[in-house]
Amino acid sequence: MLTLAVGGFFAFTTIGCGEKFTPLTAEQITAQVDSLYQAQEAAKLEELRAACQSGLQDQVNAKVEALKAESQPVAAK
Repeated sequence: MLTLAVGGFFAFTTIGCGEKFTPLTAEQITAQVDSLYQAQEAAKLEELRAACQSGLQDQVNAKVEALKAESQPVAAK
């Protein structure tokens, strides 16, 4: 009985909306994907550049510290 009531409700709401389901064409799907890609491309590239720059700066700092440590004279015992 409950299944029949739920099925009737969904049928009524689908008919009540008046819109018929039409699947997207391949061109429409491609256009939506391209639109989402273009919207997120710049932000993602900036994020990757920032991560790369941060990693590069860390490598430079580590090398500078290593060179500083090498250049200091070893204490005589």
